[in-house]
Amino acid sequence: MKIFRSILNNLKIISTNSNIEEITQKFIAKQIRIDALHEQLILLNQNKTEFDFIGITSNGDDCIYFGKEGKNFNIQFEAVEKTQLPYFEKIKNFASRNNYKYFEEINDEIPYLIIQTNTKADQTIKLAKQVQSEIFGNDESTLYNIVP
Repeated sequence: MKIFRSILNNLKIISTNSNIEEITQKFIAKQIRIDALHEQLILLNQNKTEFDFIGITSNGDDCIYFGKEGKNFNIQFEAVEKTQLPYFEKIKNFASRNNYKYFEEINDEIPYLIIQTNTKADQTIKLAKQVQSEIFGNDESTLYNIVP
């Protein structure tokens, strides 16, 4: 009888640990290189993401978001941390140089920028590469976490 109880207890522990692993996997950010962004934008367009936007970041400061605009996308940036504030102006300048309208908002004292690119996935990826390269110094080999 003691052996049977021991086996059951071990099975409970294994079951509990596997649930922890499943839960942990849900909270580990998926990592991609910028060229794999196309697949993520397709999922976003098909409403197969948790929210109606996704983002990429390699270090927290370089976090840019992609919001849906019909079947197209806009690029968004918010300066959540003080270390992101210098990039806010650089991204506004990027939008102006590339003839994109942008809107600034402040939400709970956090500056937020929406660049109205209204671009298809391929053009959005090209712009994302440009932003990540010119503003944040990232390149094709940079590994990004998918946000959220």
